[in-house]
Amino acid sequence: MKLAILSDFHLGYERFEADAFRQALGAMGIASAEADALLLPGDLFDSKIPRPESIAQALEIFRIPMGRAWDARVTLYSARDGRKNFCAQPVIAIPGTHEARHKEQVNPVQVLEKSGFLVNAQSASVVIAKEGEKVAVYGMGGVPESHAKAAIEALAPEPVPGAFNVFMFHQNLRELIPVKDDSLSIDDLPDGFDVYVCGHMHTKQSTRFGEKLLVIPGSTVVTQLRKDDGEGKGFYLLDTASGKLEFREIGSRPFFYKELALEQAGASDAVEQARKVISSILSSGAVNPVIRIKVSGTVKDGVMPSQVQFQPLSKEFSGRAFITIDKSLQSAGLKEKVAELRALREKGGSIRELGLELLRAKLAEKKFSRPQDAAYLFEILSSGKKDAVEKAVDELLKPSA
Repeated sequence: MKLAILSDFHLGYERFEADAFRQALGAMGIASAEADALLLPGDLFDSKIPRPESIAQALEIFRIPMGRAWDARVTLYSARDGRKNFCAQPVIAIPGTHEARHKEQVNPVQVLEKSGFLVNAQSASVVIAKEGEKVAVYGMGGVPESHAKAAIEALAPEPVPGAFNVFMFHQNLRELIPVKDDSLSIDDLPDGFDVYVCGHMHTKQSTRFGEKLLVIPGSTVVTQLRKDDGEGKGFYLLDTASGKLEFREIGSRPFFYKELALEQAGASDAVEQARKVISSILSSGAVNPVIRIKVSGTVKDGVMPSQVQFQPLSKEFSGRAFITIDKSLQSAGLKEKVAELRALREKGGSIRELGLELLRAKLAEKKFSRPQDAAYLFEILSSGKKDAVEKAVDELLKPSA
């Protein structure tokens, strides 16, 4: 059988709501036409209580697989809580972390389940069959990271004999991204399954850890604006007979992540350099792209980093690109002083000594008439006592007799 693995639609995602719907609709259309079954490992919605508009979008998307005849059919459904399945089509999903609600409350995936649009594999085993071949899917919806290992142990999922077995879940994995130590590990996943399908992480990848084949389809819409989001969006097609795994890219809004390093730039010059980056992307033919620029480096003396304002660029290119710019700038002088402090520390010198030197230089720069009082002022400042500092400053500012 061919299994389409598509995830993280994030319907209702406010920043790119139209993109989320359009791209999920496109992915579902292609997957439904080419696959024998669909696997959806969570975060179909961006909110646990989606707006009616988002629910309407989901219904339009899930009408697509309902509109075709499927040779593969659900032949067995066994949920831990004894609930029934109302969907005959092999469209199998779990709730993600964005949809998670208290167990006594209804989450949006359950709404689609009860409406017959999908098979909810949350804490359930689902077997589908086609021409004598069986595929068994066991699902675990998204839970808090620190609870994931215990949740798997409590479920104790086991493969179905004679079937191609899939364990579908929605979590981080600490081997793949920097997360807390109490997050799930590859070693915590149950043994004996042919493939492990994971939602939640938005960048596509497939990899093998020993005997465990891990497939992460990523999201169908850009949300996190990270560098690796520029790889393209889509879904995986897995052939259970041959083991062939193919990524099918969908039409999605282009995303560009750029880094801009400045060196002693003026405020207007910094903005102009960012403008050139944006113009270069647009001149390449990119249509209404998402552009994220990370600006770092230094501004020249006399310019405060806060004076560098990139917001007007968003208005300037409105309608042609969605732009977000992150800046992490320092004044050139501050950068040099930080470098001096680090150098002194490496040489084993006194931080107090350099601090006093910097204060003397700053007082001289401000034409303070009594630089010999720098040591006295430094000691008072170092004490952290507000009243003492104010008194010392008042005394130092008194005119000389």
